[in-house]
Amino acid sequence: DDSDAESRSTSTKDSLKTEALEASSATDGQPEVKKQKQLTVEEQKEHEERIKRFMAKEKEYDELLKPEYRKWRPRGYMLNPPPADRPVRIYADGVFDLFHLGHMRQLEQCKKAFPNVELVVGIPNDKETHKRKGLTVLSDKQRYETVRHCRWVDEVVEDAPWILDMKFLKEHKIDYCAHDDLPYVADGIDDIYKPMKEAGMFIATQRTEGISTSDIITKIIRDYDKYLMRNFARGATRQELNVSWLKKNELDMKKHINDFKTSWKQTNDNISHVTKDLYVLVRESLINNGNLITNVGKDGKSPADKFASKFNANGLTRSKGKKSLINNLMDWVGLQSEVESTDETDYSPDPTRT
Repeated sequence: DDSDAESRSTSTKDSLKTEALEASSATDGQPEVKKQKQLTVEEQKEHEERIKRFMAKEKEYDELLKPEYRKWRPRGYMLNPPPADRPVRIYADGVFDLFHLGHMRQLEQCKKAFPNVELVVGIPNDKETHKRKGLTVLSDKQRYETVRHCRWVDEVVEDAPWILDMKFLKEHKIDYCAHDDLPYVADGIDDIYKPMKEAGMFIATQRTEGISTSDIITKIIRDYDKYLMRNFARGATRQELNVSWLKKNELDMKKHINDFKTSWKQTNDNISHVTKDLYVLVRESLINNGNLITNVGKDGKSPADKFASKFNANGLTRSKGKKSLINNLMDWVGLQSEVESTDETDYSPDPTRT
């Protein structure tokens, strides 16, 4: 639609403007200063004509397609209309190591590009992949089977070529190949998909930002010790993980320290909560029963005051003595028992009196 054409034309304007930037000059022994090159009248006119021609060509390409198909057209190239009398065969190639959400979304885009699509996925073997891109985590057989189980995929081509050609596409009856629109360089070729783009047989899919196989591997390497400890906890041996005796003992020491920290924190938290609750309950009970007033001792302090002087909400004694919280609590309980015993003696009726 018009919005697609406008976005492409805006991007083209920006790219064309960069051609006229950063000319340098030096005068009178002054340091060299880079500045924008001023276009002549003729250059400016030619620049504007190039933009107009590009916009006209983009509009012409879009008019050949239905509005819902225009988003798949690569910028600067035409896209053949899909066949209407049979399924559309789309070919997507890739390594697909550690099959993840980004792979799935790209294959989903291919499958949903047109109403009736047969999605063919090509995957190169280990020899070709390791030579061009480096070591993989999964073997080629595992990568084949993983992609074959994806719901969007209809067919998997094993030992697929790294660089496509028209002969391969014709052999597999491919209508379009699919990849993101960025040029892909290999074997000195600026863009290995350019022949397909020029033939109108390329659909441009969108990448999922923030996730890739490299990102996953980087995360594992960054948290290497955590994953080692995780596997050791599940019964793996250091020989299976290719870990030295020294590294294994280092991880064991870290685990013991972390366990101790966790246990210490939980114990302190539990003591804090329990003692705080006890303090509040005792204070409220004394207040409700009126003991703050009736049971004032010779020193002018109630049992609650004495309890509070030896106890705070953090479970620590306020006094500088060496008595523990439990001992202080026992002392207070003993004092309270004496007070209650005295009260009962003073106020209970004497059975000998008449």
